[in-house]
Amino acid sequence: MSDSHRWQEAQQYESMFWKHAAERIDSGHAEGLHWYRWRAEELVKRLNRLQLQRLTSGQAKVIEIGSGPVGLCTFFPGTERMAIDPLMDTFSQHAEFTSIRSPDVNYLQAMGEQLPCPTAHYDLAIIENCIDHTQDIDGVMSELDRVLKPNGVLYLTVNSRSRIGYYIHRILSRTKIDRGHPHTFTPNRTIDLVRRSGFQPTEVEVGSYLEASIADLKSGKLRDMAKALLGVSEYLVSIIAEHQPAGGASPSIHHTSQWDSKRAADTVE
Repeated sequence: MSDSHRWQEAQQYESMFWKHAAERIDSGHAEGLHWYRWRAEELVKRLNRLQLQRLTSGQAKVIEIGSGPVGLCTFFPGTERMAIDPLMDTFSQHAEFTSIRSPDVNYLQAMGEQLPCPTAHYDLAIIENCIDHTQDIDGVMSELDRVLKPNGVLYLTVNSRSRIGYYIHRILSRTKIDRGHPHTFTPNRTIDLVRRSGFQPTEVEVGSYLEASIADLKSGKLRDMAKALLGVSEYLVSIIAEHQPAGGASPSIHHTSQWDSKRAADTVE
């Protein structure tokens, strides 16, 4: 758990990032945020492959935590959809974001640690590349455990580091060189978090640290090149998990090519 002041600083950084993104989109110097649609479509394909069509038929109740200004749930089929973000009111001030939202989604400002939602209500919870931005990781996971139905499914992704990169990034985070990420993850730490929070991973996809590091070196951007040289290049870990008591069989783990949210965010930097 990060202290309140550290989290508030991270939120200020996040707010300025998205304000800058909106300005760049408005000026035509960056692409819009339609990659949210692509990511939602990819999630539908993955759930279908896992024989979870009950979540993709348009009849599921879906909640997304830390959705950002638009969120996957904007483009995900569902009978009831809610997008939660502590900066939602700020996002809603920018037409660059609201213009691609869906009128069928409830966009609400709230913290993941205190969801304004009934217990055992949702079929699918999405928390994409957000858990490392929260104040209280376990508090957020406890709320996801509360609001999901007993047979619900969790889709969680987070940018992770190598074992050595984890410790280096902890220094960068605590010294606020990386102001936007109060927390750091590795693949194993991510899986352990999901398991101890009342979910059983059924499939885990892990990106490539090597590919991420090479991409950072070749990016031509000073910040990304520095990350590669410091050993803190991030790669995506994504988990599909069933809502049930922790334990059970080991998940199926797939190593994938790098397709993380950082690359999508590059379109607005």
